[in-house]
Amino acid sequence: MAGEDQVVRRRGYRGSVRVAAVLGVVVALACACSRTPEQPRAGGAKQLTIWLTGYSWQDNTPPGSSTVGEPVLHKEAGGQGTFQDPITVAVPGHQGNMAWQPGTKFYLPSVQRYVIVEDSGAAKQPAGTDTHLDMWIDGQSGTKQATDDCENTFTGRVPAQVDPPDNLPVMAGPIFANQKCNVPPQAADMGTYKDSGSGDGDSGGSDSGGDSGGGHHHHGHQGNSDSGDGGGDH
Repeated sequence: MAGEDQVVRRRGYRGSVRVAAVLGVVVALACACSRTPEQPRAGGAKQLTIWLTGYSWQDNTPPGSSTVGEPVLHKEAGGQGTFQDPITVAVPGHQGNMAWQPGTKFYLPSVQRYVIVEDSGAAKQPAGTDTHLDMWIDGQSGTKQATDDCENTFTGRVPAQVDPPDNLPVMAGPIFANQKCNVPPQAADMGTYKDSGSGDGDSGGSDSGGDSGGGHHHHGHQGNSDSGDGGGDH
């Protein structure tokens, strides 16, 4: 009897283990089914294709200044390009009717800088791009020709992220400093403003680098063409 009793107990134990295991699977499946699908994070980074240009001390308005129209982090155009200290950019439109709100941040992988909207009056973006960002390069110690050449180096159709995370690669520092254009190697052909299909009068003018409309574009009053010496509206 003792042996039979032990066999019964063992069978009862094994049966309990099996029942518990089955119940565990059922509970796990029920939890999995009741779980709501993970939703994308609101306000996450959005990928854009932008038209990127630059402006400097030499072609700001007024020339020889770092004045901006919509200061947020900086009283005057500036920044190191880090997430905490992004570089000033101008966007299309004017005060009260800007393409992006002051304080909007972007990340530009082609120059490895974070930038922030603190200025207005940039030309309308060409067809095939989502927006136009005109980036402050500094260049106070450089010549007009040197800063123009630097701007032309990175001008074109490039990727960007709006509302980016804070951990992307950065080449910190002004775009133009110590007589040098501080950007990574650029793509061979990033397109030109003219080739991008823009046909309106608010094109920001032709570049001074002589590359058939592919250079930088200064800020100008809507409908006016810029000759390369300012004329911006901040």
